[in-house]
Amino acid sequence: MTLAKEYYLMHKDIIVCFLMIDENGNISKIRKNDDAADHFPLGGRMNDMKFHEWWKDRAIPKTRHGAKNALEKLGYPNTQSALVNNLALSLTDCYWIKPRNENIKWSEINLFTNNFIDAFGEITINRDYALDIRNKTRFDCATSQGELQKKWCIDKEGNRYLIKGNYGNSYQQSINELFATELHKKQNFDNFTEYRSIYLKTESENDALGCYCYNYCNENVESISAWELLQTTKIKQNESFYYPFKEVCLSVGITEAAFNHFIDYQILTDFLLTNTDRHMNNIALLRDSNTLNFIGFAPIYDTGNSMFYNIETRNLCSINFREIKTHSFLEKEEKLLKYVSDRKALDLSKTDISFDLYKMDVEERHSRIPLLEKLYSQKRELIESFQNGKDIWKDVKR
Repeated sequence: MTLAKEYYLMHKDIIVCFLMIDENGNISKIRKNDDAADHFPLGGRMNDMKFHEWWKDRAIPKTRHGAKNALEKLGYPNTQSALVNNLALSLTDCYWIKPRNENIKWSEINLFTNNFIDAFGEITINRDYALDIRNKTRFDCATSQGELQKKWCIDKEGNRYLIKGNYGNSYQQSINELFATELHKKQNFDNFTEYRSIYLKTESENDALGCYCYNYCNENVESISAWELLQTTKIKQNESFYYPFKEVCLSVGITEAAFNHFIDYQILTDFLLTNTDRHMNNIALLRDSNTLNFIGFAPIYDTGNSMFYNIETRNLCSINFREIKTHSFLEKEEKLLKYVSDRKALDLSKTDISFDLYKMDVEERHSRIPLLEKLYSQKRELIESFQNGKDIWKDVKR
């Protein structure tokens, strides 16, 4: 029989609810603190099932590359047990679990101000080159979402930053983040996550290209994903998430002008970059963790799954733009343009980005560069037609 222990779910030093959690990370006997109802996680407010889903989403995804190896090396049966062992701490919000009868304070354990070693991320990034150095600090790892290898680090000034790797032997996902960064800079758009290049040691002892970005959250600003926000409302079967998400955003204080400005720009830049992974965990709002007031949209992040990164080079010459599928508000990429209210939210005169960045990829993929440049140019032409009033999703003879 799996034994359960007693915990409090905390928001900083505020008791949100009482929980029983077993060694596999499963929760039961949820007892809410009515005096702190406003601090209860938004994603779990509708019912207990939603709360269970919110809890499970806090864990490092078991599908993350290298997760199985990391779990074995660190002695965890699953990612949920790793979550519990690390007090469910995160670098995106201020929730954590406190064992009952233990006198622990937020200031003593939060990852924003206390040192930690992301041993789990270290192993998924560097594999056999990683050491289990958990005993050197109080914390084992910091949780983060997504399937790519990731590792949280602390620089000399104490700033938290996230390193990301790539799928397979290509570095294109990291380069895509660098390319998107250049695009946002040229657009003078001020709400994006800047990615920088970094080299990582691989199993073969070669330097592999990755990327990193600094955390836009801190102990006073936390991130609430669009997916979590959507759990606060009922959505009709097969309904696009766009309008429910907009409604929730307006209900928490985001103005319609601010919503349209951000989402219009994001849809247009994602279309230009052929980002197919703008799912609801890749959009977020920022919230003041003290007042619980919403501040605005989190900076645009995670654009690595773009620029046809997973298409074989020989197939880049036969891309059908009408058939590009996305994980977003709608399945078909071009139909997302229907939601754009300001067609000029993207300045096409500031979209000329050097493709020399892609020369950082492995040499055998350099033949992709002129093909990617041509596809990017074709996307610019489609946006130009759209900005001139053409509803391109209706154009059958393209």
